[in-house]
Amino acid sequence: MADRALIMLKFGARAWNLWRAENPDRVISLDEAKLDGMILTGINFASISLRRASLHATNLMNADLSHADLTGADLTEADLIDANLTGAILSGATLREADLLGATLTNAQYSEHDLRGALHVPGPG
Repeated sequence: MADRALIMLKFGARAWNLWRAENPDRVISLDEAKLDGMILTGINFASISLRRASLHATNLMNADLSHADLTGADLTEADLIDANLTGAILSGATLREADLLGATLTNAQYSEHDLRGALHVPGPG
C-alpha cells in the first residue's frame, strides 16, 4: 500500500485527494516515508500513519492531518499554516522552526515533542 500511496503523492495534492475520496475505506501507511520539501498544500492526510516520516521543509499549508499518527515524524521547518492537527498524535515529533500559524491542535496528543524555534505555536485545545 505504501508504494501505491507514494506514487499517488508524486502527482500532487489534488490527485492524492481525489484518490482518497475514491478509496475512503483504504488504510494508508506512509511510515518512514521521505517527503522532504514536497509541496502538499491542502493534502488530505486525515487518519493516516506517518510514523517516523521525514517531512523536513514540507509545505503542508491547509493540510488535513486530523487524527494522523505523526509519532516520531520530522516536521522541522515544515509549513503547517492553517493545518488541521485535531486529534493528531505528535508524540516524539520534531517541529523545530515549523510555522504553526492558525494551525488547530484541538485534542492533539503530544509528549516529548521538540518545538524549539517553532513559530506561532497555538495553545493546546
